[in-house]
Amino acid sequence: MWKSLNCALNSLHKSYLCTQSRSIQVHKAQELKSRAIVQVQGPDAAQFLQGLMTNDITHLENDENKSLYCMFLNTQGRILYDSIIYNGREEGTYLVECDRDCASALVKHLSMYKIRRKVSVAVNESLKTWILFGEPPQSFAKEDLITSRDPRTAELKWRVVGREFGNDIEMVTTDEYTELRYRLGIGEGVADLPPGKSLPLECNCDYLHGVSFHKGCYIGQELTARTHHTGVIRKRLMPLRFDGPLPSVDSIIRNETGRKVGKVRGVLPGSLNGLGLMRIQESVASLRLEIDSNAVTTHHPQWWPVEAPEDRSLLENSNDN
Repeated sequence: MWKSLNCALNSLHKSYLCTQSRSIQVHKAQELKSRAIVQVQGPDAAQFLQGLMTNDITHLENDENKSLYCMFLNTQGRILYDSIIYNGREEGTYLVECDRDCASALVKHLSMYKIRRKVSVAVNESLKTWILFGEPPQSFAKEDLITSRDPRTAELKWRVVGREFGNDIEMVTTDEYTELRYRLGIGEGVADLPPGKSLPLECNCDYLHGVSFHKGCYIGQELTARTHHTGVIRKRLMPLRFDGPLPSVDSIIRNETGRKVGKVRGVLPGSLNGLGLMRIQESVASLRLEIDSNAVTTHHPQWWPVEAPEDRSLLENSNDN
């Protein structure tokens, strides 16, 4: 009898410890110091942004949508700035998250198109951006924070915009966010998406829910729409795994025959994961990929949608530029 009683008590004790462990769950986050917030505010703010970005601003009219991903293009249809846009706390206010190194350039770019619109554009230095690696704690509801699932893919966790976090968050000291992005094959910022050189569909803007093919005109729309409707997208950003010394950005990637099949777009010191702009079919079908005799591998990310058979046929049968 005593043995049975001891077993029951031990079971209850373990159950209590598990409950306590869940109640004091540690939430991990990383401040994204490379990102800045440009605030666009005014009665004409929505219409103003609609004509400049690849996505449809009306998606934010749905209360369930806290943010959306988009790109700002030049007149030739090439990427200038990638962005996540959030609904601000005040009506007619949008918070445009962008690379900190291009925040001033983005303000200048947007201001060129203001004309007589009732809208103000400025960097908001008081706001910061974080990635939250788990579910937001209940305390966030009481704090002045904008919390949203990353609009690109759920695998990129949660985005948080505000002034400061509470005390129940553990801040990571290493760049786990870039490591995660590179494992997934997702580019971000001017380092991965060089302004004026990158095409939105080659950078997976369509796969990341960052472009609308049904809205009205926007700057750079013509090339993006034509490329989408032809279905011929030979190259895309893909994850890389290095076997050897880290290469430099723009290093050429060749297959076993010596043919160029891609180039490096992103590397992270201390990590074997990187980012490459790759010829999709050739890079995956190759027996060996290498950079200066050092092996490198790539693959189709799991978050990519399944390509339609006709798209795959076009890709396989299309000739090089």
